[in-house]
Amino acid sequence: MAQIVPGVHSIDGLDHPIPTVGMVSYLIEEKPGDYTLVDTCFACSIPTFESYLSEASIDIKDINRIVLTHLHPDHVEAVNALKKKTAAKIYSHWIEAAYLSHELQYNGPPDRDALEHVLKLMGTSIDIVTEKFGNLKVGPIVIDGLLKDGDKIGNTLQVIHTPGHTPGHISLYDKERRILIGGDILFNSILNTDGLFVPPPVVTKDWQTSIVSAKNILNLKVDKLLLAHQSTPILENAQQMIEKAVSVATTQKNTVTK
Repeated sequence: MAQIVPGVHSIDGLDHPIPTVGMVSYLIEEKPGDYTLVDTCFACSIPTFESYLSEASIDIKDINRIVLTHLHPDHVEAVNALKKKTAAKIYSHWIEAAYLSHELQYNGPPDRDALEHVLKLMGTSIDIVTEKFGNLKVGPIVIDGLLKDGDKIGNTLQVIHTPGHTPGHISLYDKERRILIGGDILFNSILNTDGLFVPPPVVTKDWQTSIVSAKNILNLKVDKLLLAHQSTPILENAQQMIEKAVSVATTQKNTVTK
């Protein structure tokens, strides 16, 4: 667990089925004894999560809000267990909520075939993964608060609807500190790819829309970009790095569509 700036902590070192990817969630201190958690992890990482909180002298019961950037299992699988431990209210974009509650069925990506392909490329297998992480299926999650673009969570976080990776994917923007907590709007130096990049179609519902969303966040003033899957957080020059990633993805898109 690391402090990015006063009141903003990253909880990294959380396990992920795909080697080298990892999972990072974020804890925002709204005021003493009042925290907002952005994304969770897999249930098998809850002991690690709790250990980090203990080392930082943070009571898990002081987490009063859990905001989900999107519905993928690596971000939400531990939600129901953590809600029991914290009594926190759960928030997501209204589009995502219908899938999280199982009112609607979400049909990837990623699907099982895509996951097996990626795991094979990374030197592991679905059997090894399911032994530790289970079948990667998430039970229904009841959403207490439905979010839309422009809403505010806690004291500082503004909801930015950034669809593409999933239909209801959101990012969270702290205007005063020029921080964007971006979920999976971008990846940074994972999956054997160096630098910042738009997540590929194998894990993204609508890749072209995700490029548009990444381009749109250039309208924000962002110095620090905090992602769920990253080699390191981007703590300076985020704007320029996002612009480069968008340019590369746009070139790739134009090549594919020719």
